[in-house]
Amino acid sequence: MIKVKNLVKEFRNDTDVLRAIDDVSFEVNKGEVFGIIGLSGAGKSTLVRCLNRLEEPTSGTIEIDGVCINDLDKKSLLEARRSIGMIFQNFNLFNQSTVYENIAYPLEIIGMDKKEIEETVEEMLDFVDLKDKKNSYPSEISGGQKQRVAIARALATKPKILLSDESTSALDPANTEQILNLLKSSVERYNMTIIMITHQMEVAKSICDRIAVMEDGRIIETDTVENIFKSPKTERTKSFIKSLPDVLEDEVFDPEDFKGKLLRLSFDSSTAKRPIMNDLIKTSNCTVNLLSGNINRLRNGDVSGYLTIELDGSPEDIEAAIDALTRQNVVVEVL
Repeated sequence: MIKVKNLVKEFRNDTDVLRAIDDVSFEVNKGEVFGIIGLSGAGKSTLVRCLNRLEEPTSGTIEIDGVCINDLDKKSLLEARRSIGMIFQNFNLFNQSTVYENIAYPLEIIGMDKKEIEETVEEMLDFVDLKDKKNSYPSEISGGQKQRVAIARALATKPKILLSDESTSALDPANTEQILNLLKSSVERYNMTIIMITHQMEVAKSICDRIAVMEDGRIIETDTVENIFKSPKTERTKSFIKSLPDVLEDEVFDPEDFKGKLLRLSFDSSTAKRPIMNDLIKTSNCTVNLLSGNINRLRNGDVSGYLTIELDGSPEDIEAAIDALTRQNVVVEVL
């Protein structure tokens, strides 16, 4: 549905050139929640603003449903943007307008008649559970409610694509969970595709189907959420996973402090519920020392987790234990 190829975005002044997006390519499937995660300054917000040409790409192509939006004139671009909704970290509501008026605004812009606007706004208010706040002003509602209004406004034109730029960053955990559940419902009810920009792995793991990790303007890793957790390929991705509240830092364990060999074992849904460690302890000639671990439940109900263990024994016995784990589809990383 969305194809981005060799995208570059540069910002220039009299003396310098800053390449915020550096030769980025990726594809997003219809109905998918595609996460783009990175630290502040990684280029992810600039990237998402290029997708609807709020920022003009320097080079590269952006194709949506077979149409290259780089080539669209102003009128055609405005028409294309009707199918691309966007929500922001800071809500971007009109403070002098009521909740109802904020949601109605994009419908008035496209020339929808008054009766249809009223029906659509009422539908959106019901969907985001804010019918009792329709006549309230933004100053009179909470941050979570403001973001729900922003989502309702973005969905009012029934877009094919929703761009979410750090939409939960300003919210507390309870409101974050509500917004993520609302976005999940949006995909199912309105058959939408979502691109989710975030710096929070906790957010990405709970809603995304796939994740792209950005660093210094480039995408350094892309995979399904399960594979990202099971077998992260880059140090940046590993650092995001370790930032989760229930993940212990492997770095607290210095291999030099242990007699045996330290291993990180990664489990997926097919292995996490099996008694693999019990079998290893019973059958291996090694001493098995469990040091730390965690398990995460992903958006689709799958689970992904890891254990950090020490194996103490002869080199041959350690190798045999690693082979036994690998045969059971456990990913083994020597620390």
